[in-house]
Amino acid sequence: MTTLEKAKQQHFEMLKKNNAVTDAKNGELSLGAMKSLDVILQIYHEKQESKINLELSYLRKKLGLEKNNDYVDRIKSYLLELKLPFELRDFRDIETGKKVSWALTSFLHDVKSYKESQHLIEINISETFIEYMVERAGYTSIDLSLSKKFKTKYGYKIYEMYRRYYTMPNKIDKYTGFIHKTINELNDKFGTKHKHASKLLEGINRGLNEIYSLTGEKIFCTYDRSIKKFTFSWSKDAEKIESKCIVPNARIDEFVDWVIEHSKTKIENMKTYKSKIKHLVLNNSLDDCEALYRGLMIHKYGYLSNEIDEFKKNNGKYKDFSRKKEQTPLF
Repeated sequence: MTTLEKAKQQHFEMLKKNNAVTDAKNGELSLGAMKSLDVILQIYHEKQESKINLELSYLRKKLGLEKNNDYVDRIKSYLLELKLPFELRDFRDIETGKKVSWALTSFLHDVKSYKESQHLIEINISETFIEYMVERAGYTSIDLSLSKKFKTKYGYKIYEMYRRYYTMPNKIDKYTGFIHKTINELNDKFGTKHKHASKLLEGINRGLNEIYSLTGEKIFCTYDRSIKKFTFSWSKDAEKIESKCIVPNARIDEFVDWVIEHSKTKIENMKTYKSKIKHLVLNNSLDDCEALYRGLMIHKYGYLSNEIDEFKKNNGKYKDFSRKKEQTPLF
């Protein structure tokens, strides 16, 4: 495949997903229905027509159902879900000019397959839904060739949210992105009814692991009991984030383990906690980070304080050391 062909293929796999759809309360849809919605939206954006004729074989390929013999029944069930009503909020009715607080509508008005052409389906998108998309500005770029690989709704929805808010500025750190969500907001997003953060975190962590396995992108999630909100965070530019870190790259994982080993915090989920500490270290926002790192060099490797000073560069970061022999811990 030539470079031009690859570029064309990548272009036609990208969906500019209206944020009205991304923000809609449609979490009760199955993962297959959500993927079907993305495919139909892409075609709508290309043709700008509410009536769409689609080959079943095209949908089968786009949804990753090539190995499923029952793909026709699956597609029918996904499209049936898209006829179910869901809630839209805060938009202006184009005809009346009135502000709409909330509205119940469905994505699809109807779907038909005629006997003389059963390999084709006719899809009619709801005019109310189109008005909602037209009125609401803002888009999120979604790679359909990637999204069809997701096997969990958690991974799919979190990655969509991550793409939606990736570049959103904040007042704390221009290199780190984050978004806060309540348990009710996440229940709406995932179609769940969890009452406790711990149960929701189980699904979220599965989704985060799937995102990492598919994309190599690391997203972190923690729950703050004081404000009763989940925080999803990510590095906008990993190289710049690492450049702020005072710990040598080769020692980061070792240092994270050292911090955890000497932490007095009660750790409920080691994997989540370790990810959080590493994120703080990379961003140089861990409390007493320098003192803890110097402690590692003293107590684990036997360096003296004046020897450690020689490893500190003018910019406040530390060069890696070569001593390999570990000392007996003093505490």
